[in-house]
Amino acid sequence: MKIALIRREYITHLDGVNRFIAYLAEGFIKLGYEATIFSWCYQGVEREKLGEWFKEMHGLDSPIPIHTLKQEPCRGDPWFKMAFDWLTKGSKLLSEEGFDVAIVNGIIPLMFKPKIAVSHGFTLKVGWFYEILVRELYRRYDRIICVSSKLRDETKTRRNIDCTVIPLPLKLELFKPLEPGEREDIIIHIGTRPVKNPQISIEAVKILREKGYNVKLVVIGPPATLPRVEGVEYKYAISEKEKLELLCKAKALILPSSYESFSYASLEATACGTPAVVSNATPEEVVIDGFNGIRVNSFNPVDYANALEKLLGNHELWLNLSRNALDFARKYNYIEIARKYIDLIKEIL
Repeated sequence: MKIALIRREYITHLDGVNRFIAYLAEGFIKLGYEATIFSWCYQGVEREKLGEWFKEMHGLDSPIPIHTLKQEPCRGDPWFKMAFDWLTKGSKLLSEEGFDVAIVNGIIPLMFKPKIAVSHGFTLKVGWFYEILVRELYRRYDRIICVSSKLRDETKTRRNIDCTVIPLPLKLELFKPLEPGEREDIIIHIGTRPVKNPQISIEAVKILREKGYNVKLVVIGPPATLPRVEGVEYKYAISEKEKLELLCKAKALILPSSYESFSYASLEATACGTPAVVSNATPEEVVIDGFNGIRVNSFNPVDYANALEKLLGNHELWLNLSRNALDFARKYNYIEIARKYIDLIKEIL
C-alpha cells in the first residue's frame, strides 16, 4: 500500500503537525507500508536535502521521500495560489504516482480518492467565508480524524461535522528521561505565539525567583518580541533532539495556553517524566490534574507560580507525577497509532 502524507503549506516548519507527519510516516514504514510526504513548498533547506534534513530534525531512523509542488522556496504567495496548486498539480501527481490513499494535514481542495483529513485544531479569528469554505471541503473527504475528544466535540458544535478520534503519536525511544537527582533547576515553556502566552510563564518564574527559588525558564520557539529578563533564556529554531534533551532534564513544563486542541508539548513532557503545569485549555485526556501534572484554572501568573512552587517544594508529589507520566505516555506509541490509521484506511479502500 502506498500512502501519501500531505502538509498543506511547508514541510520545514518546526511544529507539531510536521512532527506528527514524521512519526506517522515512520510508523507506516515499520508496519511494512510505503509512505511518501508531500508539501506545497519549503524554507531554509535545499530541496535536494529535504529528506535527510527531515530525518535529522525529527529523529527518524532513515530519510522519508519528500516531494514539494513548488520547485523554489516559499515566497509568501496568496492562499488561493496554494489551493490552486493542490487542486491541479497535487491531484495529478498523486494519481500518476499510484497512491492508494492520501492523509491530509491542513484542509485542501484535492481531486483524489480516498482521502483522509486530519484536524489538528481550529485557526483562531477567521472570517465567515473561511469557515464556509473549510466546512464544504471537509465534507468531500472520506474520513475526518480529530486528535482529541475535545477537538471532536468542538468540530461537531462549530461545523456540524463528525470525526473519529486518533491521538498524536510519540516515538518513545527518542525520550531519555533523567533521574530526579540529575535534573536541572529549569522550567520549560514551548511556543512563542500569542496563544501560548509566554509572558505568563515569564512572570510566573519571576515570582518564583523573588521568593528565593533559583530556577531558570527556558522558552523554546520561533523568534518573538519578548522581554529580556534575568532568569529567562530563549532557544530559537533548535532541533527536536535538543528540545527533548532540555525537556527531559527539566523539573517542569509550564504551558498557560489560551487554546490547545491536544498539546504535543504536554505529551512530550509526559514522555520525559516531566510534570506539566497547564491551563484548562489543554485537554484533560493529555494532562490529568494530580496524576501527571497540575491544571490551573486562570491566566494569572501568580496561580502558575503557586502551582510550580507546590510541585518544586514537594519531592514526593513530583516523583508521583513523574512516574505516572512515564506510564501514561506508553499508550501513544507511534507504531500503535499508525496501526489505528491502517485499520481506518482498510475500511475505506
